[in-house]
Formats: sequence, C-alpha cells, structure tokens
Amino acid sequence: MKPYLFDLKLKDTEKLDWKKGLSSYLKKSYGSSQWRTFYDEKATSELDHLRNNANGELAPSSLSEQNLKYYSFLEHLYFRLGSKGSRLKMDFTWYDAEYSSVQKGLKYTQHTLAFEKSCTLFNIAVIFTQIAREKINEDYKNSIANLTKAFSCFEYLSENFLNSPSVDLQSENTRFLANICHAEAQELFVLKLLNDQISSKQYTLISKLSRATCNLFQKCHDFMKEIDDDVAIYGEPKWKTTVTCKLHFYKSLSAYYHGLHLEEENRVGEAIAFLDFSMQQLISSLPFKTWLVEFIDFDGFKETLEKKQKELIKDNDFIYHESVPAVVQVDSIKALDAIKSPTWEKILEPYMQDVANKCDSLYRGIIPLDVYEKESIYSEEKATLLRKQVEETETANLEYSSFIEFTNLPRLLSDLEKQFSDGNIFSNTDTQGQLMRDQIQTWCKFIQTNEFRDIEEQMNKIVFKRKQILEILSALPNDQKENVTKLKSSLVAASNSDEKLFACVKPHIVEINLLNDNGKIWKKFDEFNRNTPPQPSLLDIDDTKNDKILELLKQVKGHAEDLRTLKEERSRNLSELRDEINNDDITKLLIINKGKSDVELKDLFEVELEKFEPLSTRIEATIYKQSSMIDDIKAKLDEIFHLSNFKDKSSGEEKFLEDRKNFFDKLQEAVKSFSIFASDLPKGIEFYDSLFNMSRDLAERVRVAKQTEDSTANSPAPPLPPLDSKASVVGGPPLLSQKSAAFQSLSRQGLNLGDQFQNLKISAGSDLPQGPGIPPRTYEASPYAATPTMAAPPVPPKQSQEDMYDLRRRKAVENEERELQENPTSFYNRPSVFDENMYSKYSS
Repeated sequence: MKPYLFDLKLKDTEKLDWKKGLSSYLKKSYGSSQWRTFYDEKATSELDHLRNNANGELAPSSLSEQNLKYYSFLEHLYFRLGSKGSRLKMDFTWYDAEYSSVQKGLKYTQHTLAFEKSCTLFNIAVIFTQIAREKINEDYKNSIANLTKAFSCFEYLSENFLNSPSVDLQSENTRFLANICHAEAQELFVLKLLNDQISSKQYTLISKLSRATCNLFQKCHDFMKEIDDDVAIYGEPKWKTTVTCKLHFYKSLSAYYHGLHLEEENRVGEAIAFLDFSMQQLISSLPFKTWLVEFIDFDGFKETLEKKQKELIKDNDFIYHESVPAVVQVDSIKALDAIKSPTWEKILEPYMQDVANKCDSLYRGIIPLDVYEKESIYSEEKATLLRKQVEETETANLEYSSFIEFTNLPRLLSDLEKQFSDGNIFSNTDTQGQLMRDQIQTWCKFIQTNEFRDIEEQMNKIVFKRKQILEILSALPNDQKENVTKLKSSLVAASNSDEKLFACVKPHIVEINLLNDNGKIWKKFDEFNRNTPPQPSLLDIDDTKNDKILELLKQVKGHAEDLRTLKEERSRNLSELRDEINNDDITKLLIINKGKSDVELKDLFEVELEKFEPLSTRIEATIYKQSSMIDDIKAKLDEIFHLSNFKDKSSGEEKFLEDRKNFFDKLQEAVKSFSIFASDLPKGIEFYDSLFNMSRDLAERVRVAKQTEDSTANSPAPPLPPLDSKASVVGGPPLLSQKSAAFQSLSRQGLNLGDQFQNLKISAGSDLPQGPGIPPRTYEASPYAATPTMAAPPVPPKQSQEDMYDLRRRKAVENEERELQENPTSFYNRPSVFDENMYSKYSS
C-alpha cells in the first residue's frame, strides 16, 4: 500500500516595499530630522529581499527556511506594534489559493500586520505538506514530522486568526486543513506498520491506529457534508470523494485487525461479526476509490478478507459453535492517536532567536509606550536593589572606619609589636598618655600662633573701638539725630553679637591661657604622670607569655590586613553590581512578553533580578565576614592586654586615669570654642572699623557743612532741592537721601533699638559713659522736611506703612534672636550693615 496525500496550493502575493513603509512610520514618529537615527537601510533592504525569496520559485525545503525567517521578522514587529500595525500604512495584498476557477484572481488587501502574518503562516503550512510529499518515498518518518508541523500551523491559524476576508484563512477552512494533515500523518504511521512484517501481537495496535485514522477522516467528511449544495466546497472536488473512501477503508481495516485479535483470543463468534462489518465498510468505500486505485489494493484486501471470513465460519461451524452477534460495537475499539504535534511557538523558536539581533537593529525605533512604562517599573526594582546594597556597604565601611579610628589599630599594633619584640612584656609605656601628649602639643601650637590668643586684650580692643564711635556720635549736632540713631542701632546689634561671642570663650580662658604657656601646660599634665606604677620584679615575669603575645599580634595584624582587603573587595563588587544594573536592558524581553499580566510581569522581574544575586551575595559575605573578624580582633586584643598586665589597676590608678581624661576633655572643649572665636572675631573687628570710618566721615561732613553755612550767613538761603538726588542744586544745603532698601529692610525687623542701646553694657570694668538716649522713631517730622519754597511735593506720612509691618517686625525679631543664639556672629554676615548708602550724605 502506498500513501496518497492531498496537494495543497500556496497563496500568491504582490510585491511589498518595506523600505518605504518603515521609513514613513519613523518619519511620522520622530520627525524628518531624527528618523534616520533609527533607520537601518541595509537591514530593511534585506527584509524586502527575504520576502521576495519567501514567495519565489525555490525548492520546498528552501522556501520553508525563507518563510520561517520572514515570519520571525513579522512576529518581532508584531510584538512592538501589536494591533496598531495599520500605522505602517502598508498595503498587504494576497491572492486566494486557486483550487477552482471561482477562486482564480481573488485578492484581498489590508493594512494590518496580522493579515500578512496569517497569509505567511498559511504558506508555511502548505510548504510543510509539499516537503512531506517529496520525502514520502524516502522515509515515512520525515514525512510524518512535516505533516505534524503543518497540522500545528493550521491549528494555530484556526485558533488565533479569525474573521479573515480570505477564504483560505477562514477559521473553519483552516481547521479542516489541520484535520487533513493530522489524518494523513496518522495514516502514514499505520501504513509504515502495514508495509512491514506484521506479527499477531500488532493486531490490536494496528486496529487502534486505524480507528484513530478513521475518526480523523470522519471529521473531514463531516465538514464537507455540512456545506450546502449551493456553496462551493473548499479545496478540489476530488477531496470529498477521497476523504469518503479513506473513511470507510480505514474503518474496514480497523474492524479487520480487531477481528484477527479476537480470533487470537478464541472469540471466534465476535471475530466473524467484525469481519462481516469490515466487509461492509470495504464495499462502501469501493464507489469512491477512483483517485486511490493506484495507491490502495482494494481487490487484494477484499480477497484476503473473504478468505479469512470463510476460514473462521468453517472453524466455528465444526469446532467452536459460537453465536455470531448481529450487531458489533465498533466503539469498543479504542482509538490510539500516534501523532504528538509540537506547538507553533516551539517550531518558530529557533528562528526567532536567529533573527533577534537583526530585529533589534531594524526595529529599534519602534517601541510601545507600555513597554517603557514596564521598563520604568523594572528600573525602580533595580534601583531599590542597588540602594539596599549601597546602604549596607556604606554601613559596613562606616563600621570599619569607626573601628580603625577608635582603636587606632595600625599605630596600636606598631607600638605593641615594638614593645614586645624585645621581650618587655610589662613595659610602662603609656600609649594613651602619649597620644594625649601629641594632641596637646598640636593644640599649643595652634593657640600660640594665633593672633587672638589674648582674650582680655581682644575684649579691651573692642571696648576701645566702641568708645571711639560713641565719642564721635555724641559730638554731632541735634539735626543729625536720625543718622546718629542709625549708627547707634548698628552699634547695639554688634555689641549684642560680641557679648555672645565672648560668652562662648570666657568659661575656657584658664585652659586657653594654659595652652598659651608651654611651661604651665606640661607641668600641669605631668602631675597626672607622677603615679605611674613601678616596674614589676623580674621574678614575677613569665617569659613564656612573650611568644604567645607576639603570635597573637601576628594574627591580629593579619586580620587587620584581611579587613582592608574585604573593604576593597566590597567596594569592587558594588562597582560591578552598579555597572551590571546600569547596562541591563530587558526591552526585548518586555516586548516579547508584552501581553503578560501584572502578576506575571512581577514574576518575570523577580527572575531577571536573580542574575544580580551572585554579586549581592558576595557583598553580604564580606559584611558578615567583617563583623566576625572585628569580633575576633577585639577578643585577641583583650587577650593580649590580659597577658601583658602584671596586675589589675587599683582604684587609685583608675581615678588618676579618669582625672587625666577629664583634663584632656576640658582642653579639647576649650580649643573647639577658641576655634569658633578666632574665626568669627575678625568679622566683628572689621565691622567696628567700618562703623568708625562712617561715623568719622559723617562728623567731617557736618563740620564742612557748618563752615559753608557760616561763610554764607549774610546771603539769602536758597530753597531746598527736590528729594530726587539728580535734581540737587550745586551749593545748596546738605540733604539726606531717601532711605535705602537695605535700611528699610532693617527697620522692618522691628528691633527696639532705642531700648537696647540704652541698656547696652560696654564691658565689665569699663568707665565709658553711657551713650545718649535714642529719641523715638517718627516719620511725620524731619529736620529735612520740605519747605513751602520747594518745588517737589511734600513727603507723605508713613505711619500707615509702619502699621502694615508691625506683625512682620515681631516675627523678624524672633527669627533674629534665634539666629544670634545659634550663631553669635551671624550679624556680621549681613551686607546691609556695611552699606554706606543707608546713611544720608551731603552733596559737594
């Protein structure tokens, strides 16, 4: 027996220009100036060439490779565009397979990428059947494999591409073709057994396989039977005849071999009934055998069947005498489907991987927005992982630095190694005292070289500068009271700042004076070293401890080096982790899994983040090892100190060490306060110098104005110029300019400058006279108010403006007081107090 396979036909298509389609899409997406950045002309030309080859005149095996590659390109593009493939604005035109004159010339044009995919997939399935027809005379196994792939393709088409305008792609037609391919693959499996030597053990197997083949052809027959007479059956007309013939033939074959199986089990009556049923089905197939005469030996099989019938009937009549059932249960034969088809995704997978890199280059400008959103979520997951590792690494580094700094481990090990290298276990070397001595020496140098080391001298200098300024201000005439008030206000604010600055350093004057005198400081410090414990007797020393201490020191030194290595390795691992996270790109993976749900994407992200676990684990290992190693170093140091101590320190010695530490802490606090004092005092001195120069300049201008006034006493007084400084008259009387913005800002702070100045205490022990009282501020009257002879309009009252700023002034006062408490010299950082424009000037 030889197999007969249906001859399926390919769909034809019209030429397509991918270069034009992709370039147009990129121009619309990125504009005429940027689209070429994402356009690969060479790859696009290769895609056009690939499509032409896939629909060209090549051998079926070559056509299958070309079509599978082309479909992979389409699939990658579909991952990026999805249902929005019509945005390419490309016309995909395909013709129906010409099985009849009715279908000849029928073509369909659509803009959707799914139509191009479905037509290509249809041709791939047809090509697989053509390969199966080519290889059928060589090896049934190869043909079965290709028919199985064709079955998978048609089945995938029928389930995923619905409502297609093409007759070939309609769901019921592709399902019919899938059943045809499935039945033919099963048929080849049966024929392979029949053409070999058949043993009695294979009767039931052949019966079950034939039954499955019969069921598959039954599905095809039912599809053709359901079609109305006025509707053309899909495919060639002879398909219906052939399907009907094979349906009855394989039903007959199944019953025949089942009857042989029953004979082997000595159930002769049932065997005769199945052979009778087999004969009936064989006779039913004979009217439809026209196209199968050359492939199936119907006459030979009929003779064999008749011969077997006569043989069994004779045996039953003379030997078994079993009754023959009138009706047989054909359903008692269990169908066995030998075809296990791979999924279409499995067939396409190697080709998808093969063209993945080319698609990344070709479609790099086509990325869906939701992929960017999902990639952003994944980037945040990576950032969270990186932040966690960075925080853990920084904490571990801080722990390492704190331990090294607290123990001063390098110097401690050096001193201990030097001490015990000569066998001097109980050396009186005071490491802590030596460290304190070195630090005090550094502080002494800092104090002694500082120009502000004499606190009393600096206080007197400030008091003298205040006195100079007050003497100048007290000598000014009453018509300058507004300028005097402004200068005194600045002086009061500076005095308050000075009091707070000196207050932070006054409690430490004793310690600062000690540090300023080398003799006194070292005499005081040596008082704490008089009670040094005496050298123990050599009879009490155990020489065997020296080697053990040196061995422990060697181990601690090795651990210290290991700690440093761990820190470097941890930093290196963190750097590698940061680089890997920054270079990680799962855009392609997200495009492929674009249809996944949020839960599935979360699982996908977790799987992707697992690739960073090796580096994270290495970082965690260095942190854990560092902690255990620090504990080990502490334990070994404690053991060294225990071995090296002759006896425990007495309570008196502990009191001595505590007093020395308290003395050292006082010196440290004094140096800290002096550092603040020395850095901020120059600002105050510079401010007082500026204030003194302004006061002196004001007094000089008043004197010159007085002389000018005396010299022109007999001449009539000219009218005052307008407030605008640009309109001033040469030779006119002095005129105060309007308040500058800086002074207005100072006024709004709401400082009660008059009261503060009257309560001002210059310094303890100072005999400076108290400054004159500050007149209350008023803006209604001024010694320079406009006279009736002035051309400019009078200045409007500003009382309402003060009311508007009352609330703001109170808040400003509170803020300023709080700022001065936190930083006593913050007053000097305000640029307004140095602005000479805030004071009135006389025109020349």
